[in-house]
Amino acid sequence: MGKGDKKTRRGKIIAGSFGVSRKRNKGKYKKPAVAEAEEKTKAEAKIEDKVKEKVDVKVEEKAKAKAEAKVEEKAEEKTKVEEKAEAKAEDKAKAKAEDKAKEKVEEKPEAKEKVKAAPEASEEPAKKHDAKKAAAKPKAKKEEEAEETPEAE
Repeated sequence: MGKGDKKTRRGKIIAGSFGVSRKRNKGKYKKPAVAEAEEKTKAEAKIEDKVKEKVDVKVEEKAKAKAEAKVEEKAEEKTKVEEKAEAKAEDKAKAKAEDKAKEKVEEKPEAKEKVKAAPEASEEPAKKHDAKKAAAKPKAKKEEEAEETPEAE
């Protein structure tokens, strides 16, 4: 059992192979240049992952900030639109109230004219009645005078 036997430990060392009698220790038999390169790539990968996470977080924060700003702008626009609508409704209500007041004012002079016309109508018969009395008085006076004169004769 010498160096050429593939089943013995010594034969496996000489042949550079591994198996049940000679287990492979992955960390022990690596070449130094390959091990350093792998460590660098692992470290770089970790750093890149951290940077990507930070960038992703920053991008997400910026996106959230933009979304919040858009939401605030839309809310402001809605409030402005609502305020304008309320102002228009108030203006319309005021205009209607003013129109109604104008109509009432316009109706009131007509009513006053009617009221004025009614007393004039009632005054006319009174005037006629007074005129009749006045006309009757002279007639009565004339009649009385006429009556008195025949007595004197």
